[in-house]
Amino acid sequence: MPTMSPSPSARSGALALVACLAAACSSPAGGGTGVTASTPPPAPPTPALTQAEAKAVVAAYMRGADQVRARLDPVMAASVFTGSSLGMETTKYRIFKANRIRIGKVRYTQALGASPKFSGHPRWFFAALTDTGTRPVTRDIILFEQQAPGGPWRAAYTTLATKPVRGPLGPGIDVADEPDVVPLQDATLALPPAQVPAALVQVLNQGVRSPRARVFAVPSWVASASAGMRRDRADFRRSGWNLAAAYRPSTLPVYAVRTTSGGALVWSAVESHRAYRNTGRGGAFDWRHPNWGDMLRPTIGRSSVRRGLTTVERYEVLAYVPPKGKGRIRLLANRWAPVRIQGR
Repeated sequence: MPTMSPSPSARSGALALVACLAAACSSPAGGGTGVTASTPPPAPPTPALTQAEAKAVVAAYMRGADQVRARLDPVMAASVFTGSSLGMETTKYRIFKANRIRIGKVRYTQALGASPKFSGHPRWFFAALTDTGTRPVTRDIILFEQQAPGGPWRAAYTTLATKPVRGPLGPGIDVADEPDVVPLQDATLALPPAQVPAALVQVLNQGVRSPRARVFAVPSWVASASAGMRRDRADFRRSGWNLAAAYRPSTLPVYAVRTTSGGALVWSAVESHRAYRNTGRGGAFDWRHPNWGDMLRPTIGRSSVRRGLTTVERYEVLAYVPPKGKGRIRLLANRWAPVRIQGR
């Protein structure tokens, strides 16, 4: 069957406490070099927003997300989410509404964050929010983006971690209040940020014996997802179905920010693409998720398929990429959801 979520998914929120978000400072003095007297110097980079503005953005996000998730309204979702998160939330609402599943509220009791420096737009910042309303306690590490001056701040990535849920994001991982954005082709890192999704896809497709596996500290959910794909191919073949399955890098943007160690935090996404085709010997099959319920009836209008099924499932991933020669890439947080289900 299609793979299942590596982490809890049915969650929503009301802001309880947001503190310790990144502070902003005055703009650094600027001056151009290599420009004529008539050419104004480029604007010096400044933090994406101030501490007070960051608190306001998070508070507005939680109010908006609470309203949207209470109604399971995919149209309203576009006012709160964008990019990867919008696609994932939209599909989830459709399935949850049909299956009469309610999304519970969260209780945030601690927040950490940072406001990278930009000279223009789009610009973004992140907040790591500890939720004590779940068991076990979890942490939402949310990347907020603003596309244009005066535009709305919306959640572009909403990765989830189960440990650690307080303090630093991981051992030896810290970010300044106002860090630099990392170039996506930065060759000083164990892997340039732009290459992280493709490298992770190689591990998911080829397993822990992939040459790329040596670059990662491979977590259990990656090993399980990789083994599950191969197991599913064999199981469906015995049941009279052909399964063409592969992981691919998402075409969504990659975001990277500098850590105090000289490494980077990198947000990206990978996707599982699956096509099931009845060879003529197979019977109908369904797809039921332990937390989401019937995945097919809300999306294709019936609870089983007899001829074929096509699915795309997305994994948002937050990775810590160390400087070259300073260790392996660690996957700190992730989130799963289907983004496309089509049957016949």
